[in-house]
Formats: sequence, structure tokens, C-alpha cells
Amino acid sequence: MTNITPEITCVISTKNRYYTTLPLTIQAVCNQTVKPARILIFDDGEQKDLRGDPLYQHLFGLMSFYGIRGGGEIIFGERKGQVANHIKSLELADTEWIWRNDDDTSPEPDVLEKLLKNIQPDVGAVGGLIIAPNNIHPLPSIASNKIEDIYLGLNEQWFVHPENSPAREVDHLYCSFIYRRDIATYTSNLSPIGHREETLLTYNMKLKGYKNILDPSARTWHLNNPGGGIRDKEFEKRQDEFAHHDEAVFRQSLNTWGVKPIDHSCVVVEHGLGDHYALKSILPNYFQKEKNKKHIFFVTFPEVFQDVPNIHLASIADAKTLFGENLDRFNLYKWMIDVHWNKNLPAAFKQFLSLPGEFARFKFGNLQDIKRGTGDTIIISPYSYAPDHAKSYPYWKELVVLLKTLNLKLVQIGKPGEVPLENMDDYWWGLSLKELEKKVSECQVWISVDNFLQHLVNAMPTPIKGITIWGVSDPKLFGYPHNLNILKSEKYFRPDQFNVWFGLKQNKEAFETPAVIFNKIKQFLQ
Repeated sequence: MTNITPEITCVISTKNRYYTTLPLTIQAVCNQTVKPARILIFDDGEQKDLRGDPLYQHLFGLMSFYGIRGGGEIIFGERKGQVANHIKSLELADTEWIWRNDDDTSPEPDVLEKLLKNIQPDVGAVGGLIIAPNNIHPLPSIASNKIEDIYLGLNEQWFVHPENSPAREVDHLYCSFIYRRDIATYTSNLSPIGHREETLLTYNMKLKGYKNILDPSARTWHLNNPGGGIRDKEFEKRQDEFAHHDEAVFRQSLNTWGVKPIDHSCVVVEHGLGDHYALKSILPNYFQKEKNKKHIFFVTFPEVFQDVPNIHLASIADAKTLFGENLDRFNLYKWMIDVHWNKNLPAAFKQFLSLPGEFARFKFGNLQDIKRGTGDTIIISPYSYAPDHAKSYPYWKELVVLLKTLNLKLVQIGKPGEVPLENMDDYWWGLSLKELEKKVSECQVWISVDNFLQHLVNAMPTPIKGITIWGVSDPKLFGYPHNLNILKSEKYFRPDQFNVWFGLKQNKEAFETPAVIFNKIKQFLQ
């Protein structure tokens, strides 16, 4: 990096924010560890004479004390908007570099120093983080400053980055940054609010062969003043008109550049493990509808989809950053309650997501059949949440004694720390989901209650038929007809099948006896 710190002109375009955020911006600029040579303040508002104002007498004095040329300069704009002011600043600034700041930003004291350290001969602009103090979030995995992702609406500069994140090249910058004056070209036909102004400016620099650098260590607080500036009451009634006009200009620029923005499709699954597998089983239908898009899955269990190509996995926290804290519109179970759903989970996902076509069993393009197991192992997944949960079978001890007479190896699966069943031949604790799929594919049969397992098996490339023991939950909703669903009576069903299942007491009367279940298992295995 260069060892010479260039002089720089700070440019602030303002409108009717004399006594709100503008003074904070001026003071923050004055308090930089490296001071700008000049501060040009373009006034598009009332254009009041501030020399006799007590507040601004202090601010002018501060700028003079710090050696800022002219003690700061107020320039009356033509009231044509911030783009016109920034274009004028290219003419009036006499330094190689310009630092643009909005009039509702507050850069931390070392921001300018850090930005300047990134200057190289091939660098056109350098920016840092621009964060709203009332909306602080960690960097989402899907945030992007690639021009193709512009309509995703998650600029990397808006979020707190991990400690010691390095400076890196990006396609475009936002709000506040330093840039080379002699290569800058503003788009002059934007509206007074200048929507997309900074993206157009900085991406054009990239097209000229210069790099745009994002340095996450430089942090500016963006106060998003609700009054004045581009949100001034003068523009209030024409905001939509201005934004629509500027967006049209921007889209034309994208066409000229040959940039095709990525169309994103998003799925949010803030549900249990089995629900993730229910969705996985209908992915062919999903990809049929959402073809030629970038697929983003915001999920609780990303490991379910790690073998699915061409999707980007993100967290539920990322979903809340993008869509807001309330994710009800993505809640499958809320929708099932609202529409009085009476079919199974994959069918619910299919209708909820408005997916086309018939159900297809799918292994990345290859159709597969359901089959009977051929191994010598019975895999048992005995619990739903816990042994005494309402959906968990209460008579495993007696049933296992009967299963031992089949001369097959009995193996219990589960998480480490789960209660082991007696008389098992083996315990496979903590298997990864892929390991579990392999084990199931090699077993004679699997037995579970209403938990994740039947959904995992249904989503396998070649599902193995198995047995599910039911008590209070409905196999028509949560089961699959190709399995043996053992149910005593529908009269024990919980009325609200789609609400959460935590904290429900077990009713032993709701389940078939071990003898009845064992006889049905023997018939199934014949």
C-alpha cells in the first residue's frame, strides 16, 4: 500500500437537517484521526446563513481549529437533488480523492484513516460498513455486493462482520466511501433522490478497470434520518415516482453493461427435522417451478440438504434479517391450520409452495422405487422427543422381548444420552444423517413412532418400507401409505394435530398392545 496519505475533500450533500443529524456528521468528520483537507457542504434546503447561528459558530470553529481549509465551506446547491451536488463537487474539489458522506452518517474516528490505507494505483473507491444503530445484525451468509445479486437486498456493508475480516474487492459500494475524483462519472439523469446513485458510480469505476474495496474494519453509523434529505416533505408525494424513474435508469444501465441480475427463490423451514425431509422428498416439483433461479434455503437443519446441488443454505437468523422477525407467511403449520389440511406433509408443502406436477421420487434426476429391506437388522427409533412423550410408544420393553424371537439383530438409534432400550444387540448413537440413510438402506426393516425417521426414509433415493406405531397423531397427515402404520383408534387423536407437541402427557391407552403389534410385524415381514 502507498506510504503517502493523499489529501482528501469531504463532501456532504444536505437538505433541511441543520439541527438534526447534519451537526453530528460534521463533528464526526472533524474528529477523524486523519483529517480531510476540505469539507464541502452542499445545502439544497432552506439555504440559511449559518455564520451567526450559535451551534454552527462552534462547528465552524472546530473545523478551523483542525486546519480544515476555509474552516468548512457551505455551498448553496441548485435544489436539483444530491446527484447534482455530487457532480458539482467533482468540479470544486481540488484533491485527488473525495470522501462522500450522507448528512445522517456518523463515521467512527478512524474510518478515514482505515479507508485511505487501502489506496493502491488500481483502486477506484474504498468503503467500510454502513450500519443502522437501531438495526444491528451479524453478516448473513447470503449477503452480497455482487452486482448480479443487487435485487437480493442484502448489501454486505449493512452488517457487522466477524472480527479481523480482511478488506476485499466488491462490485459496488453504498452511501459513504472515498473515491478517485478524476475517474468518477455520476449518472446525471437520476431523480432528486438519487436512487442507485452510488451503485452506478462505483460499478462504472469497476468497468473502467479500477477496484472497489470494502474494508469491514471501518465502521460508519447510519442514522437514517426520517426527515429532510431525500425524505424531505418536498419529495414525500413523489417518492414512488422518483424511485420508479431511477430504477428504470438503473435497469437500462444493467442492460448496457450486459449484467443479468440473479432471480432468487427462497424457502424458509423453521420446523422439525422430519419436516425438512418432507420438503426434500418433493424437490423435483420445486425445481420444476423455480428453474433458472438461485435457490436459497433458510433452514433449521442444513445437513438435510447438503447433498442437494445448486442451493445455497442459510440460517433462520438470516431469514429474519431479510424478511423481518415475523416469519408467519413461511409457516407451513400455520397454513395447514388455516386451511384445515387433511393430507400428508409432502402434499402440504407442494400446495403451500404452489408447486406443479405429480409427485416424483427423485435422486438428482433419476427415478427410484420403494423396496422391501433385505438385511438382517431391525432399526428401532423408539421416541418422539422423549420416552414419556405423548407420541412415544410406552411398551417397548415388552415388544422388544417379542422382537428378539425373530432372529434379527435389534439396533436402537438416537442421540447420545437418550434412554437405551433393554435387550438391544447394538446402539448406534449420534449417527450423521447420511450414515443413518446408509444403515437404513441395509436393514431388514425399521420401526419408529411418529418422529423424523419415516420422513427421512421417504426422502431417500430408494426408500425402505418400515413400520410406524401411532397413538395420538394421525398417519394420514404425518405418515406414508407404503409403510405399515399401526394405529389402535382414531378416537385418541389430539384434536389440534398441527400445533406444537411439546409438554403433552402420554396416554398408554392410545397404543396397541405389544402382542398385536408383534403379530402385524410378523405378517409384514412374510
